[in-house]
Amino acid sequence: MGQRLTYWVFLGVMGFAAFFLLHSSISFNANAPVDHSKLAIEGKTQQLATQLGFSVDSLAMMATRTQHLNYYKILQDSTENNLSSAGVLNKKGVNLTGWLVQIGVEQSPGDRVVYDKTSFMSELGQLDIRYDQQGKVRRISSYPQNLNPTFVAGDSLFAIADRIVRNIFGYDLDRYALKYVDVQDTLMSSEPGPKTQPLNMSNSSVGNNMVFSWTKKQIGTPGPENISLEVTPMIRESNVSNIANIRYGVAIDNFEALEKYEPEQLGSFQTISNFDLTVTFLSSGILAFLIFFLGIKYINKGQVEWRRAIVIMVSVTIAVMLWRVLYMFNTIDVFLHATSEAVYLLNNLLFAAVMGLYAAMAYIGWEVLARSKDQVQLQLVDAFWQKQFFFRETGEGLLRGYAVTGVMLGIFAAGVYVFGTQYFQADSQFGFAEASMQPKLLTINISIWVNVVLVSLGHVGVVTGFLSSKVESKWLYYGLGMVLLGFLFAGSAILIGIVGPGWYDVIIFTLIGAVVLYVIEKAGLVSFATGWWGFVAIIMIMPYWGSSSLDVAYISWTQFAILGLPLIYGLIAFKYGNSIHELSGYIPAYQQRMANHLRVEKEIEIARESQFKLMPLKPPSLDGVDVYGFFMPSFEVGGDYFDYIVGHNSSENSKVLNMTIVDVSGKAMKAAMHAVFTSGLLLSRLHRDRPEEILREITPTLHSRTDPQTFITCIIAQFHLKSRKLMLANAGHCLPILKRNGKAEFVSTPAPKYPLGIQDTVDYQAREMQMQENDFLLLYSDGLPEAVNSEGERFGFENLMSLVESLDTENRPSNEISMDIKRRVQKFSDYQLADDTTIICLKI
Repeated sequence: MGQRLTYWVFLGVMGFAAFFLLHSSISFNANAPVDHSKLAIEGKTQQLATQLGFSVDSLAMMATRTQHLNYYKILQDSTENNLSSAGVLNKKGVNLTGWLVQIGVEQSPGDRVVYDKTSFMSELGQLDIRYDQQGKVRRISSYPQNLNPTFVAGDSLFAIADRIVRNIFGYDLDRYALKYVDVQDTLMSSEPGPKTQPLNMSNSSVGNNMVFSWTKKQIGTPGPENISLEVTPMIRESNVSNIANIRYGVAIDNFEALEKYEPEQLGSFQTISNFDLTVTFLSSGILAFLIFFLGIKYINKGQVEWRRAIVIMVSVTIAVMLWRVLYMFNTIDVFLHATSEAVYLLNNLLFAAVMGLYAAMAYIGWEVLARSKDQVQLQLVDAFWQKQFFFRETGEGLLRGYAVTGVMLGIFAAGVYVFGTQYFQADSQFGFAEASMQPKLLTINISIWVNVVLVSLGHVGVVTGFLSSKVESKWLYYGLGMVLLGFLFAGSAILIGIVGPGWYDVIIFTLIGAVVLYVIEKAGLVSFATGWWGFVAIIMIMPYWGSSSLDVAYISWTQFAILGLPLIYGLIAFKYGNSIHELSGYIPAYQQRMANHLRVEKEIEIARESQFKLMPLKPPSLDGVDVYGFFMPSFEVGGDYFDYIVGHNSSENSKVLNMTIVDVSGKAMKAAMHAVFTSGLLLSRLHRDRPEEILREITPTLHSRTDPQTFITCIIAQFHLKSRKLMLANAGHCLPILKRNGKAEFVSTPAPKYPLGIQDTVDYQAREMQMQENDFLLLYSDGLPEAVNSEGERFGFENLMSLVESLDTENRPSNEISMDIKRRVQKFSDYQLADDTTIICLKI
C-alpha cells in the first residue's frame, strides 16, 4: 500500500473512531434504538384495542415512528441550553422517541382526495395512540367530530379509571396521588345527527365527561410526572338471543402520561425558519438551473452518451417510484380508496420522472466537464459501463472512498459536538419514514442509492466541474467551492437534520466541502461516491444499531455486512487486479463525432484557404481602368469563382484586362470542387484566347467530368485598354449591368447561352461593344439578386438595377462601390446568404 494511501486510511480510521466515540453525545436517537418493529407495534395495538372494547379488523391502522424534536427544544429552553445530550435523556427514559398509531375508517368512493396529514386524519381518524420508546402507552386521543370506538365496561367510574390506567396501560398508581376529578360540561346530544348516535343504537353517552388527574408522589422515581384520563360515560346496548343486554362503561376521550415540560403536541419542529427555507429553495434552484442549463447545452452540441444517460434516468425513476409506492403501502394506503390511490401514484410518477430526468442531465453535465479536464477516475467509470471492474485502480478508489467516509463522519461528528447539538433522521409528513417501511433493507438502500447518485453527479460532479472550468486560481476555487458545497449540501443533499439554526448545517458541510474538493482533485468521483455512500448508509442505520429486537437489529447487521463487501473486494482488487492503463482507452461516440467534425472542419478550412488563394488578392493597377471584385460563400466554401488577369490575347500591341465569374450549381464542397476545376481550365486560356473560344474549348472537358445534375454558368469579359472595346461571352450566366450617364441597363449577349457541362459542344458567340469614359460595368453571380430577407422576399433584379443607378459610380472608386453593394445585400438578408455571391465592378 502506497504511502499516500496509508495516510488516507489513517485519517479515515481516526474519523470512524471520532464518530463512534461521539455518537452517544450527538445523535437524537442515541441509547434509544428502534426496539419495536412496525409489525410488533401493530400487534400490540390489536391487543390493546381488545382491552379497550373494540376490534381493528374493520378499521384502518397506520403506525409511524416519531421523533419529539419540539419536546427536546422545550427542554433546551427550560435549562437555558445546559441540557444533557439526547443520548443521556434517552437513557433516563425521557419521552423523545416512540411510535404513533392512528386508527380510522377507509375513504368512501365519493370522498375527496386529501394527502395533508391534518386534513386527512381529521376526516377519517377515530383514535390516536402514542407509545414511548419502551412500548408503553403515553397518549390516547380521539377525534371529537368522528365516532369514538373505545368502550371499557364497569359500574364505577373510579374503578373503571383505575383499571384503565393500572391494568390496561400498566402504570403503578400506588406511586401517584389522585390530584383531582373534574366534571366536564360536554354532554353530547342523544338526538340523531351528524357524528352522533341515537339512544336506541349500541353506543350512547349518558352524562358529562369525567377527567381524572394523578401526580407523582415522589420526584425522581421512574415514570411520568402527571397522568390524566378523560372519559365519557356510555351505555352499550346489545341484543343476544332476543334478550336485551345493557352494559355501563366509558369511552376514552383522552389519556396523557406527561413528563415535566412535555408539550401536549409531540412531533417535529412546528416552524421552519426563513433561513432554512432560503437555504433549501435557493440551493435547489441553483442546482436545477445549473444542471438543466448545462445538460441542454451539451445535448444541443451533441455531447451526450445517450445509452448511459437513459440508463441513469430510467433507473432513478424506477427507484424513486418504487420507494414512493412502498411508502404509500406502508402508511396511508389502508385509508385510501381506488381513486385516491391512482391520483397519488400518478403524482409520484411525475415526481419520479422529474428526478430521473434531473439525474440524467446531471450525468450528461458531469461527463462532459470531466472529459474536458481529463478527470481522475473517469477511465474507471468508462470501464464500469463496459462491465469491467477488476482493476488495481478500482480497489484503490474504493479504499480511498472508505477513508473518505471516515473523514466525513469524523468532521460531521466533531462539528455537531462542538455546537453542542444533535442530529436526527429526516422526517416525512408521517414521521420517521424509514422505520415505518417494509421491506426495510430495500427501502433504506433505495434511499441511499438515489441520494448517492443525485449528490455525486449533481452537487459534486457538475458543481466542481463547472467551478474548475471557470475559476483558474486554486485558492479561489477552494474558497468558493467550500462555501458553495456547504450551502448546497445543507439545503438539499443530506437525509438528516441538525437541531439548531440552519447555519450549523452550512458551517459543518462547508468543512466537509473542503474534503470533497480535495477528493475530487486527488482521487475522483468514484472515491467520493463510495465515501458518500458509506457516510449516508452509516448515518441512516444507526437508529437500528443496538436494538434488543432481532427483527429490527438484523437491519443494522445486514447493512454493515453490505458496507463491508465492497471493502473486501477493494482489498482483493488492489492486491491482485491489473492496471486499468492496460485497457484500451474509451472514446465516447460524441467525441469520435467531434474528432471527425474537427477533421472535416480543418479540411474545409484548408479548402477555403485554397479556394481564396485561387482568386486575386488585389486588383491590377492599370491606367484608365478601376476594377475590383469580391467573393462571399454562403457556406465555408462555395461554388463561385472570379478572376481578373492582364494579358494580350493574340494582340501584341493591345493590353487586355480579362475578367470572369463562374457559378457552379449547388453549394459547399461539391460545388467548390467543380469551381476549382473550372478555374484551372479558364486560367490556362485567359491569357491568350478570345472569350467565346475559351468557352468552346472547355465545354467538352466539363461535360465529360461533371454529372448530369451539375451545370456551370460562366461569363468572360475582355476589355482592351487602348481601344476601350469590351467583348462579352456568356454561358448561361446573369446578364451584366452597364451604367452610362446615370442610366443602368442589362447588357444582352448572343446565343447560344447554355451553361457549361450541359452539352458536349456549344458554339458560343461573343458580343463586342464600345465603352465610354465614366461607364460602369457590373458582373455578378445569381446570389446577389436571389438574396432573401426575413420575410422571404428576394432582392430581385429590379432592386439590383435601382441600386446600381443610386450608387455614386462617377466619384467613388470600385472598391468602395463593391463594399457598399456587399453591405447592402448582407443587411437585406440579415447576414444569412441564400447562395454564394460574387461581383466584379469595372469603371472606365
